[in-house]
Amino acid sequence: MKAGRNDISRKVFLQQIGLGLGALGTGIFFPGSLSAAGFISGKTTIPRKVLVLGAGLSGLAAAWELKKAGHEVTILEARNRPGGRVSTLREPFAEGLFAEEGAAAYGATYSHALKFIEEFGLEKLPYPFPEKDVVYHLNGKRIEAAPGEGAQWPYELSPKEQGKDPLSLVKMYIIDTLPKEVGDPKLWDKEPVISMDQTSLEEYLRKQGASEGAIKLIKNTQWFAAIPGETSALSMGVSDFGLFMGGMPFILKGGNDQLPKELASRMKENIQYGVEVTHVKDTGSGVVVKDKSGREFSGDNVIVTVPLKVTQNISFEPPLPAAKKTAIENMPVIDLTRTFLEVDKPFWLEDNLSGAAFTDLGVGTVNPYLHSENPENGPAIIEGYVAGPQAGKLGNLPKEEVIREVRSQMEKVYPGVEEHFQEGYVKAWGKDPYALGGPSWPSPGDVNNYLRDLQSSHGRIHFAGEHTSVIRSTMEGALRSGVRAAREIHNS
Repeated sequence: MKAGRNDISRKVFLQQIGLGLGALGTGIFFPGSLSAAGFISGKTTIPRKVLVLGAGLSGLAAAWELKKAGHEVTILEARNRPGGRVSTLREPFAEGLFAEEGAAAYGATYSHALKFIEEFGLEKLPYPFPEKDVVYHLNGKRIEAAPGEGAQWPYELSPKEQGKDPLSLVKMYIIDTLPKEVGDPKLWDKEPVISMDQTSLEEYLRKQGASEGAIKLIKNTQWFAAIPGETSALSMGVSDFGLFMGGMPFILKGGNDQLPKELASRMKENIQYGVEVTHVKDTGSGVVVKDKSGREFSGDNVIVTVPLKVTQNISFEPPLPAAKKTAIENMPVIDLTRTFLEVDKPFWLEDNLSGAAFTDLGVGTVNPYLHSENPENGPAIIEGYVAGPQAGKLGNLPKEEVIREVRSQMEKVYPGVEEHFQEGYVKAWGKDPYALGGPSWPSPGDVNNYLRDLQSSHGRIHFAGEHTSVIRSTMEGALRSGVRAAREIHNS
């Protein structure tokens, strides 16, 4: 069922957000006191031997900055590849097909990412927002609507909400209501910002006048609202709109992993793969790191950039301060299970459909990936993206069972999937031993309670990663945290 097109398209919406909040953008999303203030300039006169745990974006950025400044770096990575949770999936699919099983997009205001991308000559491509109709499968009802188009949503909405598309509700209840004080991190422990951190996204929406139906509609159509009752409204405002603030997001030609691969290629001699670190010791005059096979690595300083849940499994000596240990143990992460189905062709295009969908079904949010050279007729991928508690339940099932379940659910959204299905792949991030979940996801109160402790160094042991950045769960946050940690060592 369709309604008249009386709302704004996603592209126009994002451009309006950028124009409307541009004055706040640099303050809200890149505050100097809680993220990187700048890159290292000049060469060191006191070269350090630095160990970096993890070859994700934060570890690679830290190592690259230190190496350029004249320090000796060794990156210890448990996987057999760089990138961490920036991971472009190519196998087991047909040649020319790939999908992002990790980070989805870069933002136009991601200054650190842009610097690296320009430095390495990587090619940017616009993020592929849907241009054809989007499918919604909500409350048992299947709806097709053009991007930015309202519909007769299957929820009880207030008169001012009826007929609006989900993004218009986001603008009404979030973008237009963010307090200007959010732009100054020095005010985060004062009103009204501290209340925003202590308030869940769900309660924040309710306080702005959103009906219960509107909250459900936002929850089921916006990735940042997957668990609205357990999400800090401040964290949401800072991180989730940082991706779009001030311009259009983009991807990299050939896959988002081109950035970590390029960084790693310039430090081949500095990276050791297959090293699972279990113990980090500050000896007072240096650091010693042990892996699970008993090998030891020594240096002057170490930067720990592995994900939060993995950090919990590392033994630190001397023990971490109580506040830091509490922050590492208590900062939540969101679980993600992503199921990718290869089909012989993008059959949905024949019905003027985009392949994108928002659902309250077990398949979650649906994302299409077309063949890089033959988008209209070549094989394609359609993904079911599930976040939150349901992702954990799905990820615990055998992979074959997950694929069968997602195929069955996807058939309700895009009939024809079963007929055209070729191959399936499941990425359960909670089952990945080197991630143990998706990105950090602060609950109410967690930004003020934990962020500074997550960032703080412990003697010669330094910490980075998206979970230590105000821009959590983003590639920019990871890069900035790595540069920050590198600068701490360089300037010490």
